Amino acid sequence: MMRETGEIPHAADVVILGAGIAGHAAALAAADAGAQVLLLEKASQPGGSSAMAGGGFIFAGTDLMIAAGYDEGPEDLREKLFTSGKNRNNPVLVDAFAYNQLEAYEFLKANGAKFKLNPLDRCLHETGTGRVITNLHMAARAHANITFASKCAGMKLLRDADSGRVCQVIVAFGDEVIEIEVRRAVVLATGGFSRSRELLGVFAPELLDAVKHGGVANTGDGIMMACDLGAGLADLGYVSGSFGGAIRNYPHGVQGADEVPPLLFSFLSGGIMVNSAGERFVNEGQTYKALGNAGMAQPGGVAFQIFDSKVLATAFEDSTVNNYPEGIAAGYIRTADTIAELAAHMQIDPAALERTIERYNANARNGVDPDFGRTRNLMPVDTAPYCIAATANALTTTYGGITTNGDMAVVDWLGEPIPGLFAAGEVVGGFHGAGYYSGSSLSSSATFGMLAGRAAAAYPAT
Repeated sequence: MMRETGEIPHAADVVILGAGIAGHAAALAAADAGAQVLLLEKASQPGGSSAMAGGGFIFAGTDLMIAAGYDEGPEDLREKLFTSGKNRNNPVLVDAFAYNQLEAYEFLKANGAKFKLNPLDRCLHETGTGRVITNLHMAARAHANITFASKCAGMKLLRDADSGRVCQVIVAFGDEVIEIEVRRAVVLATGGFSRSRELLGVFAPELLDAVKHGGVANTGDGIMMACDLGAGLADLGYVSGSFGGAIRNYPHGVQGADEVPPLLFSFLSGGIMVNSAGERFVNEGQTYKALGNAGMAQPGGVAFQIFDSKVLATAFEDSTVNNYPEGIAAGYIRTADTIAELAAHMQIDPAALERTIERYNANARNGVDPDFGRTRNLMPVDTAPYCIAATANALTTTYGGITTNGDMAVVDWLGEPIPGLFAAGEVVGGFHGAGYYSGSSLSSSATFGMLAGRAAAAYPAT
């Protein structure tokens, strides 16, 4: 049964560290297979980065797609993932996802998830921010085989001296340090390390000052525990930010330790970006990942998104992404009736910004962008009210970590499984490769969580 305070069991068949979408999927899959599951979350509430994500999942071959006349299948997903990952992805993980994702889709639906197709991407299934975590947590709450505890941080994994299998988990729970006996296996679903200055300093020092958007407990605990046992690592050289993390009350705002700012990608819908001199510096019709380096190269690593009422009308009101009304209310977006007033909000020279907007609008009306070659959503910024937001590179997720095989068993540097240890979600490296296909994080986390939970439950008991 679910229990968030008081005593926690000192033994379980399967212990799962991390209660995001991967951890919940693992817990439900293991419990459905008959295992007694202990699901532990470091933070005060479940969800992690999964609860903050935009809520998009990529799947292929679903009932919604078939009803809409779409015929994409696993092979199409494989191609998209290898293309976005520049063929640096681990094929074993890509195949494990592609050929199990449809079952994961049905698994999520059976546990309360509700999807609708995105009108612009036929493989993208939307749910709304945090809704699937709520569904899965309610399903876990009702499951007799699952015990849950929050504010319980994994500290160390211990191995049996003779067999080498993971046999104990040491956790900090309240003011106690507890040793939990593991009868079958451990699943690491602890997320990435976007909130760890120490690990960022090692693997991605250029992102130390990025706007932090990941789960507040994402400090790389699972990676460190697995590496302590010899786990291999993958994809850590490709950690990158997403340009669009909003800065509250610029230029005076400072991000709080637990603050989760909105992500603003107005440039994908017709907005533009300027630097502190009021000048455009890039083709804005690119992905937020591609714009990261260009944005970081601007003074202070800050760029200003500017858009008008046409883009404002495209807001997502059930998301942490492009929720413009919420951004305005919380002080991340400023509005004005004129471009000059807009510039004054951010201490930009009004005349310079007016010249930039006038030139851009004239070119947009002619259908060309001779300065940067923009073609996607090339439209004038000419309808008040106007909006401006100071934004920087946002570190939402790290997408690099420990290595696993196709059964989600953690493997060492020689490719040998570490007995009794599995992993799923952002803590795993190798799936995304050198890029990121939008919507693949949540769907792969759910798929790999399901696989890891089943494998852990089937692992021979001590």
